[in-house]
Amino acid sequence: MSRNKSTLLTAIIIALLLFMSCSEEDASITVGEDWIQSDTRVIYIDTIEVNSSTFKFDSLAVSSTDRLLLGSYQDPIFGKTESKIFTQLANSTYTLDRDAVFDSIALILHFDDYYYNDTTQVQSLKVYELLQSIKPSDDGSFYTTTSFDYDENPVGELVFIPEPTREDSLHLRLNDSYGRLLFSELRDNEINNSDEFLNAHRGLLLSPGANNTVILGFLPTSSVRLYYSLPDELEDDTLNYFDMDFNSSYSFHAISSDRTGTYFETLKDQENVVSSTEAGGMSYVQGGVGLATRIEIPNLSGLDYIEGKGTLLSANLFISLNTDTETSLLPAGESLSAYILDNKNEILGTLYDYEGNEVIASVTTQSSEFSQLTYGLPIHYFLDQKRSATNGDNWYLTLTGTEQSQSVNRYGLFGQDSSNDNLRLQIQLIYAVYDQD
Repeated sequence: MSRNKSTLLTAIIIALLLFMSCSEEDASITVGEDWIQSDTRVIYIDTIEVNSSTFKFDSLAVSSTDRLLLGSYQDPIFGKTESKIFTQLANSTYTLDRDAVFDSIALILHFDDYYYNDTTQVQSLKVYELLQSIKPSDDGSFYTTTSFDYDENPVGELVFIPEPTREDSLHLRLNDSYGRLLFSELRDNEINNSDEFLNAHRGLLLSPGANNTVILGFLPTSSVRLYYSLPDELEDDTLNYFDMDFNSSYSFHAISSDRTGTYFETLKDQENVVSSTEAGGMSYVQGGVGLATRIEIPNLSGLDYIEGKGTLLSANLFISLNTDTETSLLPAGESLSAYILDNKNEILGTLYDYEGNEVIASVTTQSSEFSQLTYGLPIHYFLDQKRSATNGDNWYLTLTGTEQSQSVNRYGLFGQDSSNDNLRLQIQLIYAVYDQD
């Protein structure tokens, strides 16, 4: 059974159940005696005009995320995406044994199992010391566009092949000269507390190489580790260590993209959009950089011209993924977040249903045989609000990744003008008409 027929049958069954159970006291659907005492016609509508486009949020808040993103990769549709990490180091103690002997220093990055794109290639990374103290913006947040000056002489240049699903951490040795300086300051009591440490070492920048092929996720519990030995333990192969942990409240990732030559090159301001007709019949979503799909539903007033009194029973939006662009390296998520926008693409609020539950776009149809993956979004409550609000004509919907501030997952979504009826962007309504003349 096709999606359209299945949805229609389900909606009619629901409508009949509502008809059998409704009463004057039923507040969830205000049809009352007029419904009961008249012939009722249930209409299925799938020809409502709906348009899609792509826009870009100016920036995304990334304060205290559960994951820090590091790396870069090139995408044929989205251009180059890059994520750097800014971090402040901290510890509860700043004391080392006066007889301690420096051995080495390493950056310990703990994987959180997230990665995006190709991990089989050699990656590169440079670590720099910051010249500015890490401070949030006036509203107390860090954003993907936040940045701080740094010393262009790196304290570590590293190459590695990541194994985020096989290893729990990445151990990267830093320059001994940097480690010896930090070690001697602690051992010789030149630094005794966090204020003295942050005055001398404001933080680190972790920057990926230009030819990297993957963006990796790391836990904010990562650290810089000093290894040392003690004279009376020289015959012991085990080294002592002193950790300077990432301060999770002052660690964040800054994500940028080079969209030169892409559909999105003109997206300089959040109010700008690229319609699906300008982007090969598609709209797009990309986490991290803030690309999102905007859905416009312009002609709901047509429902008012249906003869007889009526009420909307259900409304669902269906949007399909372009599976031709999805691979095992770039997998699609099982859901998309949904919000209400104004005409300047500012978020007005989260999308809810009549029961007050937050709703998301989740996979309703998945077929490897027909290369189809379709998301469904219930929009009944939204449409009723949009029709009744004085400024409802300026309300839109937006679809984003569910972890848009801490992932770079991207999606290509078909618009309404797709030549394949099963893949085109569509709204399906069930509308009940009664008291017809």
